[in-house]
Amino acid sequence: MVIVQHFPGSVKQYAEAIPFPGHSFAIPDTCPHPDCRASGCLIRWGTYERSARTGDVDYSILIQRIRCQVCGRTHSLLPDFLHPYRHYVIHVLHHVVSLYLIAGLGWRRLMDQLPPPGPGRSTVREWVASFVYGAGHLLLDVLIRQLLALDPLVELPDASGPSHLQRVADSVKRLRLERAHHFWLLAERLYAQLKLRSLQLHFAADQLLPFLLHWLQSLALPPRLFWNPTLSTTPTVPF
Repeated sequence: MVIVQHFPGSVKQYAEAIPFPGHSFAIPDTCPHPDCRASGCLIRWGTYERSARTGDVDYSILIQRIRCQVCGRTHSLLPDFLHPYRHYVIHVLHHVVSLYLIAGLGWRRLMDQLPPPGPGRSTVREWVASFVYGAGHLLLDVLIRQLLALDPLVELPDASGPSHLQRVADSVKRLRLERAHHFWLLAERLYAQLKLRSLQLHFAADQLLPFLLHWLQSLALPPRLFWNPTLSTTPTVPF
């Protein structure tokens, strides 16, 4: 399993730091696997390399692996500038989704906003589809419940989608896009609510997605926002 850890610097700083920052990440008190949850059983268990792409640079970084001495499962301490199972840094994913979902750019204009060589169009379309499925289908209800639990009188933004989503002819796809757009607005509201209760929150406006990864992890849910709906391992029932 992936355990998201906050890293305050950039991917470049992580890649160039000696020793590598992941070695100093705190080991959780309990095993994160739902079938285990044993306490005080996790130990460092080596490292592995993976890429972290920013669009114009492909960094090779080390990821700390830990192991549960009770159940034998291994887990990865992933810096929060990355999203699980994605090679591009989360800032690029955030930029793409916000350009399409919030700013309303079409695919051609959106691709013009990405630095070369950058991801291909098929990759970008898959990112958007995976976020729309994860946010609009799997996670929206969780987010609404959390907001209402924090403040039963909270004023939720209008659930109707923006005008630029009306260009989507497929009604099922359009509805999912509208739900994902609603999720984004509610996620900003969630951050505002939690910021009032925890002034040490350090996420900037362009770090909404890392904040949400930590939030999901705090609920014992997989810290993932991008779920490819075509994969057999992707959940079909909302959390």
